[in-house]
Amino acid sequence: MSADVSSATRRRFLRLALGATVAAPLATSAGCSVLNGSSSNDSSSQGSSNGLEKSKITVGILTSQGSAGAKLAEKFGYFKQQGLDVTIKPITAGPQAIPALINGELDFTVINYVSFYQAIGAKTLDAKVVVDGDTANENSQMVVAKPDSGISSPKDLAGKKIGIQASKSAAELLVRAQLKDNDVDPNSVTYLPITFPNIPAAIASGQLDAGVEVEPYLTTAEQKQGLQPVMKIITGSTANMPNTGYIAMSKFINANPKTVAAFQRAMIPAQTDAADRSKISQVLPELSGVDQATAALLNLDTFPTSNNATQLQRVITLLQNYGGMTAQLNASDYLVPTPKV
Repeated sequence: MSADVSSATRRRFLRLALGATVAAPLATSAGCSVLNGSSSNDSSSQGSSNGLEKSKITVGILTSQGSAGAKLAEKFGYFKQQGLDVTIKPITAGPQAIPALINGELDFTVINYVSFYQAIGAKTLDAKVVVDGDTANENSQMVVAKPDSGISSPKDLAGKKIGIQASKSAAELLVRAQLKDNDVDPNSVTYLPITFPNIPAAIASGQLDAGVEVEPYLTTAEQKQGLQPVMKIITGSTANMPNTGYIAMSKFINANPKTVAAFQRAMIPAQTDAADRSKISQVLPELSGVDQATAALLNLDTFPTSNNATQLQRVITLLQNYGGMTAQLNASDYLVPTPKV
């Protein structure tokens, strides 16, 4: 194991030894009550006394840190301050929200950027990024394996079976990029689509040699299965890689510019709060399904307060280099500028 990963591992296990408790069952169901947000009446109601084109909106969120801003905006009243009556609707995976976004069931939704630009490149979605949700941290997304796996460096992954959430997912592309950066043939690995919650058990049973994990599953995999990080995937060429964002259909954005701006203004203080451990800890248990003690151990991502086309272009480049994307996309064409507050 490399020195930096080994050091990081020792620090993580020290934290776990000091504060770990057995995690509560993780929320993986779209209908899980822990994610239910505030209710509203007819979310399609148009017009309001506050000048917004549409004051009642529905926002799709994931069980991930990228959705923390929406939960904080709900909890601390930032949506209401902007005249928005928001219904938060849980979804199991970003791509599954696309049909609901297209047919108007959702007005905004959180989606991982790889899936978003894949859909844009395939011309199956006409949407734009409204709010940048989160940027991955080098310790919040890692390849993990059993301590006795014999895997301690990228070269040890050659010939191994790695769990990557889904084919051509961000997890797979990031692993490919890191293997390439470390002079390992990305095609020397077998990539198996197994979802994050199921990867630890698949490693423990021998179905996988290793797997990509993200929080909160990264921490709970250490607690429950004793897995340990063996390779960072958010480092070097992939350092500070944009992870998820809130998107809306272009048609909705054009028809409701004041509503979109109000949503963005509500999210700015919420994103600021997400960087505050004392505040984000108030929504992480409800959001991720882990208990308060485990939530305190999670490695936090970075939560941007403005949209950055240059940063998002890196996701497109990642797709072009490792995801087979041939479309030439300009991130600024699929981005709504952040309003001044």
